[in-house]
Formats: sequence, structure tokens, C-alpha cells
Amino acid sequence: MNVETLEDLFEYQLRHAYYVERTHVELLEELAADASTANLRETLTNHRAETAEQIDRLEGIFAWIGRRPRASRSRTADGLAESWQLRTDGTDGTIVPDDLETALLAERLEIRAYESLLRIAGRLAYAPDVIEPLEETLAEERDALERLEALDSGWLFQGDPAGTERR
Repeated sequence: MNVETLEDLFEYQLRHAYYVERTHVELLEELAADASTANLRETLTNHRAETAEQIDRLEGIFAWIGRRPRASRSRTADGLAESWQLRTDGTDGTIVPDDLETALLAERLEIRAYESLLRIAGRLAYAPDVIEPLEETLAEERDALERLEALDSGWLFQGDPAGTERR
């Protein structure tokens, strides 16, 4: 897609967010299945349901701008999914993020995408039909990040005062 106007940039970013959310629905399911605690499993499962709703909102925004939903690949989202797959496959010995760290990275990526979409939508003076779903989704992503960060407190290096041994 050629990006020549601010509208083009919005559509490009929207396609990116759509790809990220669709990728993360699958990733969240895998992360929840492999979660090492019940709290993490519940948090990831609940956020997966939210993410499915967020995809519906993005599809509504595509309709509002007169475009059909299309995804643009995200190397970052693909990298997170690949890192997760390598960790679960355990084939090459590469050190990759654990389930909680992967989820935290995914949330931060989504937050940045929605902040960018909101900035561009604001500059384009888009209607509340676009702004409100983006704001709702951004609030959900920030809430999910807070819930995950609460689980992260002391998670990685519990029982290792020097912080040198991974749990």
C-alpha cells in the first residue's frame, strides 16, 4: 500500500492493528494453555475474549472509512509469535521470553498501535464512530497490561536473591 496522505497512513496503521489483534487472538490462546499459574491463565483467557471484540470494532472502523478489513503483516507481531513457538518447540536452545513476558510485550505493542491510530484519527477529525471504539480498545489494552504487570511482580526471579536464575 502506498502511503501518500494522512488517510492512507490511518488505513495502513488500521491494517497493522487488525493483523496484530488477529495474531494475538491465536497467541493468547496458546499462552493461556501453557500458563504457569491459574491467575495468568485466567487473565490471558479473559483478554482473548476482549481481543475478539476488539477485532469486531476494527472491522466497524474499516466499514466507516469505506474499506473492507485487510491485514498488513507486522514483523513485530510475527516475531513474538515465532519466539513463543521456538520456546514451546525447544528446538534450537535460543533463550526467548516466557509466557508472561510475551504477553506483556504483546500488550505494549497493541497500546502503541492504538495511540498512533488515535493521534491520526484526531488530526483527521474523524467522527466518534471511529474515535470511541479506538479509545475503548486502548483502555482495555492498558487495563490488560496493568493486570499482567500485577502478576509480574516478583515473577521472574522468585527465590533467587541475586536474580541470576530464571524460574
